[in-house]
Amino acid sequence: MITVIPRRYDAPKWQANVPTGQVFKLNNGQLIHNLFELKQVLSSIDETLLQSHVNPEQHDLAAWVLYSVGDPALSEELKKNHHRWGLIVTLERQLMRTLNLPPFVAARWLAPVTAVFIFSSGESVNSLDSLKNVLNQISDAAVEPHLDRVPNDIAKWVNDEIGDYPLAEILADSSNRLQLYNAVSDHLTMLQDALKS
Repeated sequence: MITVIPRRYDAPKWQANVPTGQVFKLNNGQLIHNLFELKQVLSSIDETLLQSHVNPEQHDLAAWVLYSVGDPALSEELKKNHHRWGLIVTLERQLMRTLNLPPFVAARWLAPVTAVFIFSSGESVNSLDSLKNVLNQISDAAVEPHLDRVPNDIAKWVNDEIGDYPLAEILADSSNRLQLYNAVSDHLTMLQDALKS
């Protein structure tokens, strides 16, 4: 993982524990006290255990976020996802929206950089926008060599050169081209919205 100071999780909403009687208890006995812990658990939870709580018939996590955390908007977004990746991305997107990212930060992360990233197939990118475009067109095989390291090459470039550490952390958890593309695309939408505010 990329070593960053997770300041974005300092917001009270993300660190505040729910009342003792409203803690979420997984079927294996593990307890979740707040949204930050939920995100951490989603990164490592066993798939079978996750599916016992989140499936087309029930969505225990969305219900907990609604009734215990008290966030109906986030609960509705979580309901749309029944898989680990979608749940994590939904939490990250909602987290970024609640921080009211300053326009000058969004502008900095959207700007081109001089240190380009070059894919194994020769395509080069110098911004998040160009990264999105290349990830949309490039083959899975051209991306795979860049995912072998921890953090992966793309996440490291986004962190070190773009400076967008929240996106870098999401990309570090990505395991294929489509996940990378979706994360960058969603994040760009959030940055462009922040730029307009």
